[in-house]
Amino acid sequence: MPLNKSTLIKTIYFYLVSLIALMMVVFSIADLCNIALKTWVFTKADRNPYSQPKCATMVFKDPNLKETDDQYSQRLQQCEQGRVDEQEAFIVQKQQSAVRDISFIVVGLPLFLYHWITIRKDKESDKA
Repeated sequence: MPLNKSTLIKTIYFYLVSLIALMMVVFSIADLCNIALKTWVFTKADRNPYSQPKCATMVFKDPNLKETDDQYSQRLQQCEQGRVDEQEAFIVQKQQSAVRDISFIVVGLPLFLYHWITIRKDKESDKA
């Protein structure tokens, strides 16, 4: 049975939205799996392979500073605080990614299911 123009446009729309929603869900689930694996299974996969040396080594490279100087301990504390801030920022980034992925699943899954079920119903009604 030939399709008229409005039916063709409706069919294309439903398939296109279904595909986009499905890709939202698939990529979000893949990213959540990636985050979970790096967090609980392959814990060293998130480490920076180009990490800087220990703070004490970096601060001690200054020939004018000695371990007994107040400036040395202040620089050491600043360096350590920078490392803590960097780790906190990394955790925040992972949590933001997880929230984004869960949001995409919550939106994409019902969108996909609605459009796909509508396509299936239309196909069944065309056969009857």
